[in-house]
Amino acid sequence: CSLFDDGEEEAQLRHSADTFGAAVALLLRAGRRSETAALLRRQVLVYARLRRTHDVARSELSAVIINLAAGEYEQASIGCTKAEARPDGFAGTDEADLARRLLAAFAAQDADGLAAAVSDGTLAAVDNTVALLARDLTLASARVPAAYLAPPAR
Repeated sequence: CSLFDDGEEEAQLRHSADTFGAAVALLLRAGRRSETAALLRRQVLVYARLRRTHDVARSELSAVIINLAAGEYEQASIGCTKAEARPDGFAGTDEADLARRLLAAFAAQDADGLAAAVSDGTLAAVDNTVALLARDLTLASARVPAAYLAPPAR
């Protein structure tokens, strides 16, 4: 009986992941970026329970990109740090590395670093709309609070 319950729960989780995906697409099309990023981070919890580590990594990277596109550097940085601390499959991935490089480029106000990050092939893993948002990022896209700015190079 418990095997049946586990299978039923997994089916419900898969269905909820699909529902989250549709809601994310709708919010993104509506231009509600902050809400989209928050919903992606909730979707990550479903993917983690389903042990879909690639989807965890892809969703976390998408959330970072969307936060940056929404002008929310601090939220992107905090979300990325929390995601790397969880054992659900984000830390150590190419997606985590790209998220860190994007955040570092903003913190250092490094236009070349940003250009290199947004041309990374890892962006092929995210939704096309999110990849387009990433390619449209500029250093003016998100204001970086002084506490996050990298010290100037000497």
